[in-house]
Amino acid sequence: MNRTPEQQWSALSALYEEADTLPASALAKWLAELEAQGNPLLPQLKRMLEARAQLETDDFLGTLPKLAAEADEQASGWAEGSRVGPYRLVRPLGEGGMAEVWLAERADGAFKRQVAIKLPYPRPGRESFALRFDRERDILATLRHPHIAGLYDAGVTKEGQAWLALEYVEGQAISTYCDERRLSVRERVQLFRQVLLAVQHAHANLVIHRDLKPANILVTPQGEVRLLDFGIAKLLEAQGDAIAETELTRQAGRSMTPRYASPEQLTGLPLTTACDVYSLGVVFYELMCGERPYELKVESAAQLEHAILETEPRAPSRRSLSLAAAEARSTTLKTLARILSPELDAIALRCLGKTPAKRYSSVDVLLADVDRWLTGEPVLARAPGAWYRLRKFAMRHRLAVGFGVTAVVSLAVTAAVAVVLGLQAQEESARAGAARDFMLGLFKQADQEKARGADITARELLEAGRQDVLTRLADQPRLQAELLQGIGSIQKDMGEYVGADSTFADAARLYEQLGMSREASLALTARVDAAIRMGNMKVARAVLQQVKSLPGRPGADAELNAYMAEVEGWIAYAYRETTRARDLFKRSHEQALKAFGPHHVKTLDTLRGRIYAERELRNFDGALRLLEELEAIVATAGAFGASGNAGLARDRADLMLSAGRFAESLDHILTVLPKCITELGPNHAECRALMFRKASAMLRLGMTKHASRELPSLEAIADDGESPALGADTLLLILQIDSSAGSVNRRIASFERVKALVESDAFATFGAVFRTRALLALAEARLRASDPIGAERWILSARALLPREDGSVPVMRVAALAKTLQGVSLLQRGFAREAQHSVVAAHGSLSRLFGADDPVTCLYSLNVATALEASGRNVEALAVVRHAEPVLRRSMGIEAPTYLRAQALLRRLERRDDTTDRLRTIDFFT
Repeated sequence: MNRTPEQQWSALSALYEEADTLPASALAKWLAELEAQGNPLLPQLKRMLEARAQLETDDFLGTLPKLAAEADEQASGWAEGSRVGPYRLVRPLGEGGMAEVWLAERADGAFKRQVAIKLPYPRPGRESFALRFDRERDILATLRHPHIAGLYDAGVTKEGQAWLALEYVEGQAISTYCDERRLSVRERVQLFRQVLLAVQHAHANLVIHRDLKPANILVTPQGEVRLLDFGIAKLLEAQGDAIAETELTRQAGRSMTPRYASPEQLTGLPLTTACDVYSLGVVFYELMCGERPYELKVESAAQLEHAILETEPRAPSRRSLSLAAAEARSTTLKTLARILSPELDAIALRCLGKTPAKRYSSVDVLLADVDRWLTGEPVLARAPGAWYRLRKFAMRHRLAVGFGVTAVVSLAVTAAVAVVLGLQAQEESARAGAARDFMLGLFKQADQEKARGADITARELLEAGRQDVLTRLADQPRLQAELLQGIGSIQKDMGEYVGADSTFADAARLYEQLGMSREASLALTARVDAAIRMGNMKVARAVLQQVKSLPGRPGADAELNAYMAEVEGWIAYAYRETTRARDLFKRSHEQALKAFGPHHVKTLDTLRGRIYAERELRNFDGALRLLEELEAIVATAGAFGASGNAGLARDRADLMLSAGRFAESLDHILTVLPKCITELGPNHAECRALMFRKASAMLRLGMTKHASRELPSLEAIADDGESPALGADTLLLILQIDSSAGSVNRRIASFERVKALVESDAFATFGAVFRTRALLALAEARLRASDPIGAERWILSARALLPREDGSVPVMRVAALAKTLQGVSLLQRGFAREAQHSVVAAHGSLSRLFGADDPVTCLYSLNVATALEASGRNVEALAVVRHAEPVLRRSMGIEAPTYLRAQALLRRLERRDDTTDRLRTIDFFT
């Protein structure tokens, strides 16, 4: 085969790179095989290896051997201390098919930074390589991702040498990193997921890499992937069309590494993102079993090309796995094969389809399947069936099949193989078919209901599916458990927590019966999660203890440990053990980093827990830093969907409300809520949570008429029994709104609903803080109706139930509210001195808890001013209001009705003195 000099150079470079990875003993054998094949590049390769050996023994600075067509070319001449633009070369880092890479440091004094300088070799076709460098510079400038090595600078020296200054990554090739650290299969998949995120980002920016291989995928000591070398990447058309070969490619040759190249790269067909999917499949295959997909009798270019184009690779689990490969994955041979089959086998083989149509349609779809495996869900890919393998076998052995006796023997062997494969796939196939039938049944039921004129809701459809699983699939317990786990996850995401609780309980029971302790633990932990979201902490604690005592539960499973620590953190948070909750969330975050990496949605959820704990500990600056870190990760990696983004928006609203930035919080909610409703619908749990906070902020700001307009949405939330905690909180909010701005009938109806809740058997299942708040809501409603005697009953009940003031924010706040309402009740009955004592005590508690300049403290101080005014102590009252006014102005804005009420109190006090008539009407602030 006649090759251009550039093609010779690329082939030689690939050989050298492979030789560079071999130990001395294996290298000699490999070179002997090349000699037996008559490889024409062997003499040049040996000279390169001799030069490398000489470099290792002395200071001789060798040059690359020259190809025949390059006799007149000179070596690059770069050496330590050479200047390239504003950088000084420090030491060589490596070399590839078209460039050498040096470690360099900034030398112009502007700032200190180490970079990797990439420099092309001087050889024929240099003009085309300069064009490639221009293109790489342009491509990298568009890519900004935490897992892609970034471009810092680029230019041309005065001698005309093009150069790129790239992020210097101190790391190892991904395969080496995994083997040296004996990473498990799960840890390798988690690391591979970071690679997928980087390639996903590149494809989203219309860039394909075309040379994905372990050497271009480095891992830092911190376990962070960095994708290198977009030097041969090509921009896609805006529509994502395939790329035809360009004049540049024809002149310079197709730069690639054959062992990781796709069939269309070898055949010169137009390229799409599917070529990267194939290369990712080769890398994934190698990470899983330690072998490349191609089983070559002779290591030659022709054999390799034939294998890539014609031979169907065996599944990783069916290779002759070595003991060393199993040990490098911290497991045994038998266990390794079991872990790989069938899901990881299916993922690898789906990537390695001979044509793009047989591969994953995009990296997004591949990433989704990887995530399904990591979370224990069935993957969508399936390994090729026995009949497919039989047909391919017959096609490869047409001559043998054409002869009588030989054909019979061949078919017999093939049939035996098919039987073995069929037995291994039988359970998987049956489960897949039953799952398909189950889904079709659900849709059929929905169509039947629609035909009868009924609209079936998603909740009803899921509940019908759950019942169907429990009855129709009783003879397939594993499939039952898997489907129930999936249904429960959807129910939880939709806010159907009561249904999710039952579904997860059934899934856990089935998994326990099957002896699948890990899956049972995850299902039970998900049930703890659902119970927490319902506000039923007693059930949550009991089920968590059940998880901890489950026989066979894996103790070193990072994913399970992360989830358990997270839910335990939320339980501690609910019981006001905030410092412990913060520590649990931190532990959960550390485990999630090991299990999923920094950008997975489950890792980010644990970071949210840390934000909640810091907020509860009044460390608003720390909480805001964590929130901004989380928002930046989500914006970069796109880790959250619409639901996660809505939850993140809710977190910011909560943080601003807790910090007393009431007007800012409302503005934020008004901005994000319409998007939430558009993307998720008004009944989604996150949208409802934002609606609740919107009305709460309006009420705090005194915008009672605006809050009244939210009552239809709030009524829907209160009437929905799927989230009892939010529903009960909403009942109290409705009562507060109606007490301030509702009609007489609405006031009475809202009061009776909360009273019925307080007197119900279910009331005892709520925490003491909520029960106290409910009783005080009834008392406040009576006070706003000027009925202090009626309020007194509820205040006394609340104070009897009041938790001991333990310094936690919720307990201290509810205690301050109780004292304040007690003072208002005394004021309305004419006991000004006693009232003053009570409201001053409430204000003092908040001052010690939040500080004297906190907006909530200042708001409650207005009750002190009112009590002082009622006692004729206007000068003291005026001083209190003057201290609070600027704080409330910043917190609420000058148009908020609550702030305007404070202004009215200030003006009234400024017009009066201690001899003026006593206050006739009682205004109070909560």
